Order: sequence, then structure tokens, then C-alpha cells
Amino acid sequence: MSCLPFLVVMLDIIARLPPKNVAQCKLVCKEWLDFILERKFVRAHCHYMRASADQKLLMVGWKTIEVHSLNYKSPGFILPRGVARPFYAYPSRMFFLASLDGMLCVCLQNTCELVVWNPLTTKFKKLANSNSQGFYKVDSDALGFFVDSSDDYNILHIKRRRGTMTVYIYSMELNSWSIVRFLKHRPYHHYTYLWSPATLCGGGLYFVVTQCRGRSDGLTVIRFDVNSKSFSELCFPNVYDDEVSGSLVNINEELHMYVCIGNYDYRREIVLWRLKNKSWMKGHVL
Repeated sequence: MSCLPFLVVMLDIIARLPPKNVAQCKLVCKEWLDFILERKFVRAHCHYMRASADQKLLMVGWKTIEVHSLNYKSPGFILPRGVARPFYAYPSRMFFLASLDGMLCVCLQNTCELVVWNPLTTKFKKLANSNSQGFYKVDSDALGFFVDSSDDYNILHIKRRRGTMTVYIYSMELNSWSIVRFLKHRPYHHYTYLWSPATLCGGGLYFVVTQCRGRSDGLTVIRFDVNSKSFSELCFPNVYDDEVSGSLVNINEELHMYVCIGNYDYRREIVLWRLKNKSWMKGHVL
């Protein structure tokens, strides 16, 4: 071990260990602790964990949060592990908005504050400040979590208040908020439009925007380019019906959408569409 370079040990050996063992490695020495907390190590560890058969499921209860291990190669019951919360809030009073590379972005219901939290390292950061930035309203706002070309973790917060829309980006590297421009002369700030959670795929954050509930001509897809920090519109899949809804999903770094035709009580059809060259290709009918 003494002959191996430090980066080989950390990125090629330690980064492949399960989260519980990585947490124990933080106790070896201060050098290991500092490196495990760096983004370079977090990215490498998450890369190996996504390729592993041993996956983790976060279960949120009224007062507890538990991590359950799921192994599709050797299924069986494994005793769940409790997760300590470094800030005071019952799990039932927390809204889990986005996740990226082992970190969670949550909203504390009692204060509406946004918090970025890593359950593995227990580190957290409250994003709210005295300029009213970092406060989230679940029934009107939208949010995305992404990494830009400079390897900086960012939070995109689409904030709608009293018929106006302001788009903020929080940089974890700079520890500050900035404002970016949205599309001009678009009505999506209005309360009649509902925004889906963001889906990160191929350098973009994607949202399904729905005008109330109903017709397919009232739906669109908004894309935010994480590198140029700009917005664009994409068409909705070519579906015509009085009751349509869409849910985005990233499958092998390709954007897909499950389009449900029919109302909530009776689904007539569910179709999987795939985005290719800014056009939707119809796939499987479920």
C-alpha cells in the first residue's frame, strides 16, 4: 500500500467501497477525510455505485429516514440503516425535491428553506439568505440540481410569486445566488401552469409544463442548458386528446417520456416516447 500513489488508493480502491465503509475511511486520517469530502471523490464514488448491483433506497417515514439495500443479483432482506439528520426537522416535514451524486436538495416545510444535504457525510448547507433567496413554495416553484462544465454543483430555482417569475441559480462553488433570464413573452409564470420536477439528461434540465390539467395542446417541454445557462422550448409528443399527461425519465442518458392518455381514474393508453434530435419518436405502448 505504501507504494501506491495516493490518488490510486482513493479513486480506484476506496471509491469502489460501499458507503458505510467509505464513512469509516474518514476516520483514518485528516488527509483521507478532506479528500473524501471533495467533489472529485464524490463523483467517482457515485459512478461506481450506479454501476453496482447493490443499490440504495431511501425510505422516509414520519420520524425516521432509513437506507435500504437492494441487490438484484442476490435478493434478500438486509436490515435497514437509520440516517441521522444534522438539522432539526421531522422527515414528514421535509420535501425531497432533487438528488445528484449522493446529495439531496430538500425543502423544510416549517421555514420553506432550501437545504443541500449529503446523508453519507452528514454535511448540509442552508441556501436561504436575507435577500429572500433560497425559499421554496411547493405549490408554485420548480427546481433542478445539476453540474456545469466547470464541475460546479448548482441549484436551479424557478420562483413564481404573484404573477411574476424569477429564475435563480445557486453555485456551491461560489456560495451565492445569481439571476438568469427566462424566455421572453411566455405565459409560464402564470399560476394556471404547473411545472413538473426537473429531469437531468445530456447537459440539460427538462420540465413538463402543463396548463392546468387536460388537453395536449396545453403542454410543452422546457429545457435549461446547464452550460450556457439558457432556456428553450421543445414540442410535446404528437398526441391529441382531452386528457393527457407526461412524465420524463432519463434512460441511459437519453430523454424519454411516458405519455398517459385518459383521466386519472381510467388510463386508456400509456406510450413511451424517446427524444431524438429535438423530435419525439414513438416507442412502446403499455
